[in-house]
Amino acid sequence: MRKSIAQHVKAMARGILVLDENLFSLSQALERKNIRIIKVESGMKDEFIQKHTLPGRIFVTNNSKDFVKGAKSFEYGIISTENIKSKDPEYLSDLISKEIIKNKLWSKLNGFILTLRDSGKSSFKELKND
Repeated sequence: MRKSIAQHVKAMARGILVLDENLFSLSQALERKNIRIIKVESGMKDEFIQKHTLPGRIFVTNNSKDFVKGAKSFEYGIISTENIKSKDPEYLSDLISKEIIKNKLWSKLNGFILTLRDSGKSSFKELKND
């Protein structure tokens, strides 16, 4: 049986984001923006996540300080949500999507941290080797 064009288009996401366990509520809103989501399993150790889940991907977390050190060596990027007061999924997914486009994150994929801010003045920083 042949797949319809809609099924093919759905299979081609804009990109992949890995969500930390405390941000799972963003899944549906980001998926509606054609972003594929991978959820970090509850209880996984940070080191395991860094080595086996994050390489070549962008990690959205409320706990960026534990992941900054390994971002360059394990080749992943970070979107930090610590400075966002509202955790409303629609608001936060809109902000994430806009910042991905503005900062061209799909082409960078590793060794950076994007710190989101409610003011709209988010900051992007390339990270140095450990």
